[in-house]
Amino acid sequence: MPWQVNIGIYRKWCWRGGYAAYDNNETPNSESQTIEIHHIQLRHYASNENSGCSNGKPHSYSYNEALELIGDGKFQTFLLFVCGFCLMSVINETLNMGFIISAAECDLQLTFSDKGMLNGAAFCGVVISSHFWGFLSDTWGRRKVILLATSVSLALSILSSFSVHVWMLIITRFLVGVFISGNAATTYAYLAEFHTDKTRAKVISWAAMFMAFGMIYLPFIAYFIIPLDAHFEFYSDSLGMRYGLWRFYLLLTSLTSVLIICGILCLPESGKFLLTSGEQEKVLEVLSQMYRWNKGVPDYMFPIKSISLDAIDSAFVEQRKREINQGLRYVWEQTVPLFRPPLVGNTVRASFLMFGLFMASSGLFMWMPDILNTYVNFKDAKLTICDVVEIIHNNKTHISSPPTVASCVVSIDASIFMITTIMGILFLACYILNGAVINLVGKKLLLNIWYVVCGVCGVAALWTSDFYLTLLVIVIFLAVGCCGSVLSAISVDLFPTNYRAMALCLILMTGRLGAMVGSNVVGVLLTYNCELIFIVMGGLLIVCAAIGTTLPGK
Repeated sequence: MPWQVNIGIYRKWCWRGGYAAYDNNETPNSESQTIEIHHIQLRHYASNENSGCSNGKPHSYSYNEALELIGDGKFQTFLLFVCGFCLMSVINETLNMGFIISAAECDLQLTFSDKGMLNGAAFCGVVISSHFWGFLSDTWGRRKVILLATSVSLALSILSSFSVHVWMLIITRFLVGVFISGNAATTYAYLAEFHTDKTRAKVISWAAMFMAFGMIYLPFIAYFIIPLDAHFEFYSDSLGMRYGLWRFYLLLTSLTSVLIICGILCLPESGKFLLTSGEQEKVLEVLSQMYRWNKGVPDYMFPIKSISLDAIDSAFVEQRKREINQGLRYVWEQTVPLFRPPLVGNTVRASFLMFGLFMASSGLFMWMPDILNTYVNFKDAKLTICDVVEIIHNNKTHISSPPTVASCVVSIDASIFMITTIMGILFLACYILNGAVINLVGKKLLLNIWYVVCGVCGVAALWTSDFYLTLLVIVIFLAVGCCGSVLSAISVDLFPTNYRAMALCLILMTGRLGAMVGSNVVGVLLTYNCELIFIVMGGLLIVCAAIGTTLPGK
């Protein structure tokens, strides 16, 4: 028979989550009564098997059950923005070079080759360090990795703004890529581990949209800053350099790192990471903080007093122990099977598709501001984009001696940054469109349609002499980069669970390698044969479409 509940009499309650005890002279206020009554499930103490308490002990929750009880609220919203800025910072620090190479050309006497290395430096850093950060995240902690990676990359980005030589800028941007890779490797895991199975996929999709915001933020800030460079002269005698506004622009693109540091200091370590590390007391503190943020109540009202591992968590603990004990050997053991039957075919195909996608989209996108800065001056001349590139090249080769800072003048047209801002908005729309139609069309068919359409537009850019039509086909060509999430979703289904994480890491790393290779290939071909850029890139996407048809599934 159930107890007769009288709030004013009972000093100790037992409900599904555990105990809430009050001092002899303490009476809960009405607001507390309302909240706590919602959780009370009193049963006769003689029926322990049906009770929330067993032998006077609180019920032990699994981590997922605890998250369901806590619910979504202010904590998850704040977390989403911090993690979104983490992903946005990766875009900012890897693509910002494309918006300053024209302005920095005189200060650093940049050649096409220098510009190619600058555009690819950060991507190179991301590629070679991603495995390391993934391993460190699983052994040291998600929050610590994000804080370290963001702080050091911010310091290096500030240092890069004071570069007095092109190689100093290349090296510092490479190191920025090495550390910002920590955000790319850790953020998704950190965000996912604060969400239940019901909400995890949705919030990851929302966080990924911040990368599209980065592609809007970069040209938008450049629109207001870079064109002013010719109107302001800040010269440092001690450093022996002119502090152009392109240097200040680098600082502004790192602003998201400041927001990340401030935000991550207010957030706890991942509860799932702590739980699988055996730190149950710290897990309860994390869950209590989440409950306090979401419900707006004091800590003593937190109903969960015990947390335990479920079967999936236990399996993850064993896997992580092996990873820590074996170190690089574990990475090797997880990687080698991907290149053996029956997985080698899927590994090679998915990696090639991601390589082609990034090489075509990111490789050329980083050069667009520099190319458009000249092309916009000939928008009424009915010239193809390669005709304009030839004019750029001829102007450089006709100079008999290397230009000095004093004699070199590069005029920056502000409209090019507005054009690239609009590109970013269109890319965001493509992300939304993919999410809306992917279940209707099917992942594989959607991906292959994008490859064919974008590949054809890439080749068509060779024969369009109208400025606005050329812009349109190039934007469609570059939009293939929005299919990275679609290809990732396909790749998840190509590998068994125990190799899935390593496979995705390898495939994405190959994609970033494609961006680095693409940037340098474009830099070389701009000097020797512009037409080959669009023939190679457009043809590559059509080949990717053909390979995409061989992928299993729909």
